[in-house]
Amino acid sequence: MLKVCATFFCAIFLTFNLLIGNAWAAGGFSQTCSNVSVNGSALSANCQRANGYTTSKTSIDLNRYVGNIDGTLKWGDSRFSLTCQQVGLAGKNRLRAECERSDQRSYLGSYINLDEHIANIDGSLKFE
Repeated sequence: MLKVCATFFCAIFLTFNLLIGNAWAAGGFSQTCSNVSVNGSALSANCQRANGYTTSKTSIDLNRYVGNIDGTLKWGDSRFSLTCQQVGLAGKNRLRAECERSDQRSYLGSYINLDEHIANIDGSLKFE
């Protein structure tokens, strides 16, 4: 009976660790990356490798994942850079831009938290 209980608790512990490990992988690139910059729609940074000692220069095209919906930066759409200007960073993890509204005459300042979906996977920026 003791072996059964021990096996059960070990299985629960391992399952919990796998679930937590996967949750930590989603987004959060700014915690392990430095020298973060934006040039056009490209986000670049020096990101820590999984060994914790080395970094690599990496970039990702945000145009594939971020869109402009009536002047607001949104995940799940694409090609924000076609209708947004003055693109840059606000802090280390927020993309900022002046984006064209649907009336095509006015612009709205917008921000999006890149840590929500951009992750550092072994020194490479990835969308999750």
